[in-house]
Amino acid sequence: MKRTTLSLAIASTLALAPAAALAEESPYLAADGSWITLSGKVTSTTADSFKLDYGEGLVTVEMDDWDWFEESGEVLPGDEVTVYGEVDDDTFESAKIEANSVYVDNLGTYFYASDADEESVNDLDIAPTIDLGQIVLTGTVTGVDGSEFTIDSGDQKMTVDTASMPYDPMDDEGYQKIEKGDQVTVTGDMETDTLEAAELMADSVVTLDDDSSS
Repeated sequence: MKRTTLSLAIASTLALAPAAALAEESPYLAADGSWITLSGKVTSTTADSFKLDYGEGLVTVEMDDWDWFEESGEVLPGDEVTVYGEVDDDTFESAKIEANSVYVDNLGTYFYASDADEESVNDLDIAPTIDLGQIVLTGTVTGVDGSEFTIDSGDQKMTVDTASMPYDPMDDEGYQKIEKGDQVTVTGDMETDTLEAAELMADSVVTLDDDSSS
């Protein structure tokens, strides 16, 4: 998959430009074409969609033309996900959500629609912000060494140590494997040793993955 640089604002709350706002109510009460964020559990999948239990009911999330979903969608049932997308409320059908991005909790990865998809984040005038707390850095991985990697956020370069994380994001065992060139968001605490340069002790590392073919 091709990685592309994604501009994400980090803030304490979700905020969008005045031209668009996130719907806070049920997707079945939201206006057609409005943007909404829902979190919940995947209950089942089809070839191009999945059912999301968002706590107050089920809603269909459409994943048309998502290469990643075509390859991995069948493994999602039971997973906790967060979906950001556009409400598609056809008069003759139940409301659905056209997914723009999907965060899969156990994969530690945000997936974004491909540039060719009509719901692509790159076609929007705004993008949702993400509240991850603590110290947050988003940038490109420039090098990997054991349990550490370096990240270039554009304004600075920082060493990130993943040794204290509950899993190893550098190994081959899970879906996530941090590699040079990846776009990531790191959350953690600064640690300064008098004998070493300051580094970020990671609590979480989220891979930002554009759903485009290589």
